Amino acid sequence: MGIFNYYIDKRKNHKDDNYVNIILDYPIEVGDDYYLKVKLCDFKFLNNIYNISANLMNNQFNIRRYSKTYTITGYTGELYLTDEGFFDDQNALLVSEVIDTTLHKSTITYNNISLTYYNASLITDDTQSYWVNILSDTIDVNRKMELQDSYGNIFEITSQDEPIYSFDITFLREGSISAPESVDIVLQKFNVNTGVWNIVETQTITFSILNTNTEQISQTFTTVSPVSNEKYRITSYTGSIPFALHIVKLQADKQIPIFDSGTVDAPVEHTITIPDGFYKASNLKTTLNDLLTNYKLTASIDQYTNKLKISNDNTTFTPTIADLIDDNYQLDLVIPNIPNMLENWGITSSYQTYIPVPFNQYYEGDTNINLINLSKIIITTDLNFQNKTHNEIITGNSLAKGIGNVLCWVDSDQAPFTCINYRNYEDLCYKIENKHITNIKLSFYNEKSQPLNLDNALIHLQIKKIQKKSLY
Repeated sequence: MGIFNYYIDKRKNHKDDNYVNIILDYPIEVGDDYYLKVKLCDFKFLNNIYNISANLMNNQFNIRRYSKTYTITGYTGELYLTDEGFFDDQNALLVSEVIDTTLHKSTITYNNISLTYYNASLITDDTQSYWVNILSDTIDVNRKMELQDSYGNIFEITSQDEPIYSFDITFLREGSISAPESVDIVLQKFNVNTGVWNIVETQTITFSILNTNTEQISQTFTTVSPVSNEKYRITSYTGSIPFALHIVKLQADKQIPIFDSGTVDAPVEHTITIPDGFYKASNLKTTLNDLLTNYKLTASIDQYTNKLKISNDNTTFTPTIADLIDDNYQLDLVIPNIPNMLENWGITSSYQTYIPVPFNQYYEGDTNINLINLSKIIITTDLNFQNKTHNEIITGNSLAKGIGNVLCWVDSDQAPFTCINYRNYEDLCYKIENKHITNIKLSFYNEKSQPLNLDNALIHLQIKKIQKKSLY
């Protein structure tokens, strides 16, 4: 009998491969009166194989996302600035009036509208009230606010969350005229980039009813490319006029866009990659939630059943001028049909290529999640066994090439970074038909027939040369 021992440190050769090729210093040959046996004496491995990784092909899935695009088909008008909330039905001010006598201004605010009145000659006492109800659609000449007399005054309107498309203003002249008089009224918008009030529109209004003390003229001012949260000013640009000019009506309009029912766009599949690593239920849930944020999907794991649940937190989309696309109109999970990936997610009989997750609903796995993707390390050889090893190991993915002659399978269900040991106490060995051996290849798989790229292992392999017994 001859015994050939081989002590292999996988880190020396094929460190990152799923095999190790043992090159013999001297070939082993036998004639007809001898035969060979192979024995794996012991095997040691530091368990640093991730349970979710590209190697295991369980780190990627897809989101099939349908967006829906809406189109503006027209507009309908809506009154934006009214006396609602500012004044009661007796025209009494309902909101607080903030007065700054240094800057000679008075400000009133309600919800998303702020109105400021500047009057250098009038606003001098912070105990007084300077705003009257000129915001009503019903004009009353007893409710008026001075735009120009000895000074030109300013009305400032600040919108929040809404764009203002036009201003409807009624001007009141008080004082007799003997010839037509014109006044330039300007609409300005504050430029946040330059800090300057830019002119949007200038309109000239002409009072022409002679020898009467009063006259009203209504005018509409239109803004340009309005957006939300803009500041506007209305003031006189005429230096001197022979009468007092007031505003008796100040209102603003916004345009409400009309949208079509939307068009569902072609779906796009987005690949979600879970970083390679060691995962348990808690950090798997956290990682999935980080990856699914843009889709407004939330992962959770039931504390009693350990089932994975994916909830769709999207709400019914309402198109706006600034946002016409519902990015997450329909979302489907696309889980690859790989056994350990399905086990990770707890998917059994309900597997389907596309799993819809409707609004305000959720998808839940059939059973508990299973993050143990490596309960066995299977060590095979390219040596030709006389009695082939029988196995019923499932095919786990497209990389699986089938399991050959199995030397052993080693329990690996241990915590990460612990040593996995195999010692051949049963003295298992296999008779092989090879007559001439120059190299021996060992390959490593898990129980799902997936190649394992071991970056460390200590292996003791033995070849026995045994003489056949004589028949005589």
